[in-house]
Amino acid sequence: MTFEEFLDAELNGLDRYSRVLVGDRQLAHDCLAESLIKVQARWKKIGEMDNPLAYVRRVITNTFLDQRRSWAHRMMHLVGAEELPEQSAPSDLRSLEDRAQLHELLRQLPRQQRAAIVMRHYLDLPDADIADALSCTVGSVRTYISRGLAALRLLSEDTDTPAPRRRRTSPAPLTPHSGTERS
Repeated sequence: MTFEEFLDAELNGLDRYSRVLVGDRQLAHDCLAESLIKVQARWKKIGEMDNPLAYVRRVITNTFLDQRRSWAHRMMHLVGAEELPEQSAPSDLRSLEDRAQLHELLRQLPRQQRAAIVMRHYLDLPDADIADALSCTVGSVRTYISRGLAALRLLSEDTDTPAPRRRRTSPAPLTPHSGTERS
């Protein structure tokens, strides 16, 4: 299979995977382009693999995980109050709002957790394949997914009401006991 044939068959799926993983359409496009450049340079070997699609997904995932150094400092963009819309979108666009909210929640997760959750729930990959793609153990994958889902639950709750905090109970103050007093 040539690189062009591979792209004809898999580009749309890789693009969707990249967008879900990265959470920002333009940054996902950059991540995918950078990954495909790397893959094309080594396609002769990659094309002979049993499952080149899994390898290309791994390249995309690794590119995403590595880009935090460059993107975090160069691409930070704060939105001022004047740029925000006056009112929300009409209710018939609820599915788009849900999708946008999901993307925003995913963007708040650490990259390893986000990658593990996307691979599990979007690609429906088993833990062993996710572990291979993230170069970690199956136990780490389960931890990433568990912690990521717990964080998503917390993030998706209404932020108007603060979550109850656990009270730290301090031990009773120590008082000197002479041992001579009896009650």
